Amino acid sequence: MSAMGRIGSYIGRGVRSVSGTLNPFGGAVDIIVVRQPDGSLKSTPWYVRFGKIQGVLKARENAVNVSVNGVEAGFRMNLDTRGQAYFLRERDMENGYSLTTRTSEQLATLNLKEGKNVVVFTCSKQQVDARIYLWRWDANIVISDVDGTITRSDVLGQFMPLVGRDWSQTGVAHLLSAIKENGYQLLFLSARSISQAYLTRQFLFNLMQDGKGLPEGPVVTSPDGLFLSLYREVVKRAPQEFKIACLQEIKALFPYNRNPFYAGFGNRDTDEICYLKVEIPEAKIFTINSKGQIVLKRNTDTMSYSCLHGCVNDLFPPMSSVSRCSLRRLTM
Repeated sequence: MSAMGRIGSYIGRGVRSVSGTLNPFGGAVDIIVVRQPDGSLKSTPWYVRFGKIQGVLKARENAVNVSVNGVEAGFRMNLDTRGQAYFLRERDMENGYSLTTRTSEQLATLNLKEGKNVVVFTCSKQQVDARIYLWRWDANIVISDVDGTITRSDVLGQFMPLVGRDWSQTGVAHLLSAIKENGYQLLFLSARSISQAYLTRQFLFNLMQDGKGLPEGPVVTSPDGLFLSLYREVVKRAPQEFKIACLQEIKALFPYNRNPFYAGFGNRDTDEICYLKVEIPEAKIFTINSKGQIVLKRNTDTMSYSCLHGCVNDLFPPMSSVSRCSLRRLTM
């Protein structure tokens, strides 16, 4: 079989696998909640979508129940005719004004634990889930793109894991784990659609390299549907439109006088554009080329993930003992 034939076969098997086990048009984006210096809470938007194939849109009941860590929340979401969930402003129910996030008081009722929390959205017996990560206002974030950065290519990296093929960059799990162990928070950012959020989480957190998995962290995908996301990435070739807006939303959760973004990993010029836009220094932007080599500051010198792991304490210095204790509590 030709190389193109093998690729087509892998993609076909991947698509059949997705269709057979998942709801490809439903999903939810992970949520980041930041505790402010005064103890109040701020969160990124709550993006939740139910697919038409799930039978939800034909149901008379359009309420979406929310539970966090197995406990029902004191609020619900509503479902529109496109399958998107949204909040109603309680004091303006008649006009149906929608919101995509919650107030500090409402977030406080969720009793979030530091680090990862599991949120489940249920409508008409159908469910989608995501994670809520509670971070402190002084967190230092390292961003990693997914396709072509953690995987070995933009396209095959999405399909090969579905057919049991490891298509990850050698050494990436050990490097990112070492960065996490030094006290940084990991953010996985992808232009994939919201309908691919579940699959993306499954791939990332089931990835094992020599007994080492990727560290936990929010997986933030586009809130748009599959076709709009593909159009933006494949036709317009402008994934940065979503990524810049997303990173600016996250940055707005933190005090105005500090930038939470410490470093970024990507494989395209558009990733570098995004990272520069949110003021990550050039010296902390790592670009992975098509050979799996890391290029720093567009220098001709390259290194592998494994080599970078060897000097991780120089590039990602361990936090002070005070910061380390605080950040250790976040991941317990």
